[in-house]
Amino acid sequence: MVTAIRRCAECGAEFVWTSRTPNRRFCDAGCRARWWRTHRARTREPDGTADGSTCAAASRLSATHECPNCGQRITVINLLVSDAP
Repeated sequence: MVTAIRRCAECGAEFVWTSRTPNRRFCDAGCRARWWRTHRARTREPDGTADGSTCAAASRLSATHECPNCGQRITVINLLVSDAP
């Protein structure tokens, strides 16, 4: 088993990472929950579409984000295309 010292993605505290848990990014469950709440709040739709008032498929295919460079709100739209028979 491989071990390493990593920093928590939320608070920056050091923790022991092991190869048994390769996806671990946080020092404990509290930090993981705080990170999830703050990042989930940033990706919610400002017009209230997250409450199910619009088509569920449309809300899964697009998301409103903030540009990290200029701060302008942008909508990312994903398109699903099937292979032609």
